[in-house]
Amino acid sequence: MSSSYDVIAIGSGHNGLIAAAYLAKAGKKVLVLEKNDWFGGGVVTSELVAPGFRHDWHSATHIVIQANPLIRNDELGLISKYGLKYIYPEAVFSTIFDDQTSIVSYTDLDRTCASIAKISPRDAEAYRKFAAKSAQLLPLIVSGMFVPPPSQGPFWALLDQSPEGRDLMRNMQMSMLDIVREWFTDEKVMVHLLKFAAEMLVGPDVKGTGAILYNMPGFVHAYPPGVPVGGSAGLVNALIACLKANGAEFRSGAEVEKVLSKGGRATGVRLKGGEVLNAKNAVIGQIHPWFLGDMVEGLDGRIAQNARNTKTADFAIMTQHYALNEAPRYHAGEEPGRAALANFAPAKLESFLRIFDDFSYGSMGSDHAMLAAHLNSQFDPTRAPAGKAGLTLFAFGPYELRDGGAAAWATRKDEIGQWIRKHYSHYVSNLDDSNVIAWRFDTPLDMERDSPTFQRGDVGGVGKYFYQIGGHRPTPELAQYAVPGVEGLYLAGTFMHPPGGITGGGRATAVKMCGDMNIDFDRICGGK
Repeated sequence: MSSSYDVIAIGSGHNGLIAAAYLAKAGKKVLVLEKNDWFGGGVVTSELVAPGFRHDWHSATHIVIQANPLIRNDELGLISKYGLKYIYPEAVFSTIFDDQTSIVSYTDLDRTCASIAKISPRDAEAYRKFAAKSAQLLPLIVSGMFVPPPSQGPFWALLDQSPEGRDLMRNMQMSMLDIVREWFTDEKVMVHLLKFAAEMLVGPDVKGTGAILYNMPGFVHAYPPGVPVGGSAGLVNALIACLKANGAEFRSGAEVEKVLSKGGRATGVRLKGGEVLNAKNAVIGQIHPWFLGDMVEGLDGRIAQNARNTKTADFAIMTQHYALNEAPRYHAGEEPGRAALANFAPAKLESFLRIFDDFSYGSMGSDHAMLAAHLNSQFDPTRAPAGKAGLTLFAFGPYELRDGGAAAWATRKDEIGQWIRKHYSHYVSNLDDSNVIAWRFDTPLDMERDSPTFQRGDVGGVGKYFYQIGGHRPTPELAQYAVPGVEGLYLAGTFMHPPGGITGGGRATAVKMCGDMNIDFDRICGGK
């Protein structure tokens, strides 16, 4: 194995792999370094709890990436050549309320409105208008999602030139709660929309987050979320196949200790243990902003401090994985359980909002848990043995517990895990021991240990707040994917634009890199 490459990628998360894959396809000699024994970062699938049951560790349904030209135009041939395959459920997300009523949002707008109409005919018509507004703005949003974002000043000036842009400016400064209260009257409809939007790890009443909810219907009805066949690792496996087909090399168990620089330019990396690897053109760093100052040689102190000052989400995520003898049987009926993501929430808006208040004081809540469920084995038979089911529950909660902080997760893990299971059991009739073959609970602290990108249990890297989006994500200095003062060092990861989970945002990193290297990006995308 060589000690010199054109491009070295630090970490094997999907965004870094995507950026590296475009450069490899352009003819660059690429090396991917991964400190773990496996590849994929947060996009990993394995038999976590029992043989034959394949669970996604983190990401399970791929939403935003469906609008990305990487997938939409199959720019790297991941679908046509390297085995990536998606299933698109008709029901995107549902909410089952604590009174066992439900609302289901489908890719089809009419079916969605019909489901809402069972709760509130007035709000069904309001949703149709709301979705039309969202669809009207969608081309503007998507056009800027997978390329380097404009700086905030010119962006706001551009928005201010049209009625549609001014609508977006207004909604971007509001909270999601402001928007649902403006458009809808029924509390269940409000909770249904707010719960799905909260998957971005943003509280409903946080100002400057309104665009998350305002853009949501456009995505749901234009770019249906995909369930990857074989698990989320299908995306990573396709990227690795693409990279290898274009000559890239991989090393696991290779932890990068320092990004080296000389004369204001990144020259390579030093591994833990002392080995130095040289990079002629570029280093792709999947490095959380908090760690840039320690890892990057020659980084300006102000840039390092601003990066360290970025904020993670106000609450964290945790997961429970179940191997079941049979699929969950919901008291609310079969239809809401067929959604790609089934949500569970109180029917009263006040009860829903108070859960987020509890998080801020280090409490999981008292009467309700904030839950969602994936049952991807119902769509993909490769996920579980015949007749069985693989279930994943997602719960929100505080990273710092009221008594003992984050360290208290070690002693309260079993207690809180059982509490979550009990709350989910309110919605199903068959989560008893006779149906559960095996299960495990991963806390926010476990999430952080899985990946250094998931600090404080924030799988989005840094919070999706108004001051950390677009041309300010994660900071104004770093928003263009290139690190100032260290030429040739580029950033990729969920902490960059666009915010979200599986976005394929590494494409924007590749666009920036190709521009700096005088590589025709469109030519790379032309041949599959």
